[in-house]
Amino acid sequence: MNAIELLAVSARTVTFAVFSGENKYFLKAPVSWRLATENTGETVAEGVSERTVFSINGLEPHTAYRLVIGDEALDFVTAPETEFADVADFGASLQSENNAVAIQKAIDGLPEGATLYFGPGVWKSGPLFLKSGLTLMLDPEAVLYGIADRDQYPILPARDENGRVLGTWEGVAEACYASLLTAIEASDIAIVGGGVIDAGGDRGDWWQWAKETRNGARRPRSLFFNHCSNVTVTGVTVRNSPSWMVHPVFTADMLVADVKIESDPGSPNTDGFDPECCENVRMRGIHFSVGDDCIAIKAGKRDPKGGLDGPTRNIRIENCFMERGHGGVVIGSEMSGTVSGVTVARCEMRDTDRGLRVKTRRGRGGFVSRILVEDCDMDNVASPFVMNAFYFCDADGKSDYVQSRAALPVDDRTPRMSEITFRRIVARNVHTSAAAFYGLPEMPIENVTIEDYTVSYAPGAEAQPPVMACGIDPVRHGGVIAENASVTARNVIFVNESAEEPYYRQALLRYCDEYAADYRAYKGGSLCYEDGCLYRGLIALYETTGEARWFDHLVRHVNAQVDEDGVMNGYVADDFNIDNILSGRALIWLARRSNDPRYRKAADQLVAQLAEHPRVKEGPHWHKHRYPEQVWLDGLYMGLPFKAEYGLAFDRPDLVTEAANELLTGLELTYDAESRLYRHAYDSARAQPWADKDTGQSPAHWSRAIGWAAMAMVDLVEYLPEGEQRSQIIARWAALAERLAALATTDGRWLQVPDRPELGGNYPESSATAMFAYAFLKADRLGLGATAGTGRKAFESLYRNAFKIDDSGRRVLGAIVWVAGLGGFNGQYRDGTPGYYLTETLNPDDIKGVGPFMMGFAELLARSQS
Repeated sequence: MNAIELLAVSARTVTFAVFSGENKYFLKAPVSWRLATENTGETVAEGVSERTVFSINGLEPHTAYRLVIGDEALDFVTAPETEFADVADFGASLQSENNAVAIQKAIDGLPEGATLYFGPGVWKSGPLFLKSGLTLMLDPEAVLYGIADRDQYPILPARDENGRVLGTWEGVAEACYASLLTAIEASDIAIVGGGVIDAGGDRGDWWQWAKETRNGARRPRSLFFNHCSNVTVTGVTVRNSPSWMVHPVFTADMLVADVKIESDPGSPNTDGFDPECCENVRMRGIHFSVGDDCIAIKAGKRDPKGGLDGPTRNIRIENCFMERGHGGVVIGSEMSGTVSGVTVARCEMRDTDRGLRVKTRRGRGGFVSRILVEDCDMDNVASPFVMNAFYFCDADGKSDYVQSRAALPVDDRTPRMSEITFRRIVARNVHTSAAAFYGLPEMPIENVTIEDYTVSYAPGAEAQPPVMACGIDPVRHGGVIAENASVTARNVIFVNESAEEPYYRQALLRYCDEYAADYRAYKGGSLCYEDGCLYRGLIALYETTGEARWFDHLVRHVNAQVDEDGVMNGYVADDFNIDNILSGRALIWLARRSNDPRYRKAADQLVAQLAEHPRVKEGPHWHKHRYPEQVWLDGLYMGLPFKAEYGLAFDRPDLVTEAANELLTGLELTYDAESRLYRHAYDSARAQPWADKDTGQSPAHWSRAIGWAAMAMVDLVEYLPEGEQRSQIIARWAALAERLAALATTDGRWLQVPDRPELGGNYPESSATAMFAYAFLKADRLGLGATAGTGRKAFESLYRNAFKIDDSGRRVLGAIVWVAGLGGFNGQYRDGTPGYYLTETLNPDDIKGVGPFMMGFAELLARSQS
């Protein structure tokens, strides 16, 4: 690529690209330039450019010039000119409210090769129709100003008398109002200079009927070219359009360079540049700041009214700057005539919703192929690369036919996408995912290549769907998502705390959502701690993401167990079962966020149970009435955080203090100094066969029991004020965290019997690993020690190693022990020895593992947000 490229030359203007192969819209360093006459060497203009593409005005026709930049030089000759005419000479006036008649007279009367000049000032006008061989030149101080009166705008019919498409709207032949500048079947047209074309979108009522018609016609564009060829637009600013800004249709060989295209960010459907059914279109050095897509490449659509359905081929977009649009470069959704051969190179995109976006749907047909995006920078672009075959446009966009994820028959209505390449891209402050590809099951996206792609994420991003389709989960800091798409990725670098997080975030959000949607009450609908584990996970995800789906799942499940009077299914207070108390934490949470009295009524019953609940002589509650005089680690989590939460919520500080004391006592009763771990249970009466006669403790350590205790510690610490109780619990946690870190497996998980790796049949157990991951991550967030690394490693090991795909294709969390306890149960005596814990049944996707997994996942999401 030459150091200086001649892009366009008219009789009195010239447009260059300088060092464009190594720069984007802005030069890395400003360059000084000098323009001289080639024959004499006399300097006629000089200046400094900060932009790669720039124009020079005020030249003489048919004259040889030389542009010099440093050691580089380029010779060129301006075009000949048959006539130079000023619009004022034809009766146009700066005082006139509508100069359309005078200006049109000038256009019609000038010969081919003429230049029509607009001098400094505001020239008000209705629509103008250009003709072949004419150059419109706007002085840098000139404004061509579209008037507001809609009655002064002619209406272009959908088709002319020969049936050729004339008026269009979103890929369909429809009547539309004439644009401020319209050209039909014209060639060799140029619009040049440094002035402004203000099409008047904010005047009149154009923006008030965005998708409607007036007098049977659609809104006008700013510049509309229909069946034209050899069109050049350079140097000007196009702004404030009633709808799309620059819209060529069935036009070939068009160059737009060194142009600003601007519109109010709230203006409806004000795309910047929409080449439709066009060939050989070049965009160089354009600055976009619009109310919709910056560039939207289209090829008509199938429609009962009759679509355009012509191909769009060979589009080059280089050294452009796109900001504040819905999309940077968008292909579709009107693409029935096929789009091929699109290159986007050395461009910058900032604050756009999407970078490169391809959107289509069943019913459109067409083929998008040979798309190349290279050497581009993006900043604060929500989703850099998106391809969506389920775009829900038009009235039937959410129909089963369009949105079905089942493979449907392939016919001429089936769109195709293939041969898409992204390379040498840097995307900073990404919100959703690095890339998202959603193809049709009957026609997957083919041959997508991503090479040398560096991604970093916006810290304050909020989850949102990466594509506009039904059934798409919100994503935050996702990786490369590919469904029904063949994607090859090489050297993709994620610049953040962990390269894995963007990859699994979307998958796990979907897993948690599907799990909650399909969940059935664990014990036939009766209040139980298992369901309470789900509630804790849903609350954690809602508090972290703010997404309503988690709240909706929670309310649906809780309301199925608690009626309007606060009566809880299957609940019997006299069972004195501390396991039942865990679900009460959701009741407190909902009571504080709802006017529904059922939640407080039910929570009050659980507090009343605890007031009467039997205790061991040392202070903590019995685990259950049928387990007299016994304290289990499980029960420390089931009852004590609830007690503290209730105390804080309803002005019972005595309950907060009581909960902290009971936790400290329960930990002391179960602590084994030799192993520096906690035994599963304690028998105050020393009456159980499993209890040591001296210590009252059970004989072994069970990871999930310790996991309950660990979660109780970090949860209670969050509720306690500074003081001795809080300090003692933190000390207990710190000691346990240190010991657990030493006992983790090499991949970061914990064994079912954590301190006996030599025990035959011992295995990494998922529920305990999830609990410890949650505790380590939350403790780090609360400032209790730098433990996040251990928690993250554990969580990511679960993701990599514990998930399986079942026969239905669903992701399932495996290696979760169904239950383990002490004493008689289901005709079996559980003696609490290390070997006993290895005999219990595994239950994939058991909520006792999935609930803590959700909680740990929420902690990871909270860390990425902060």
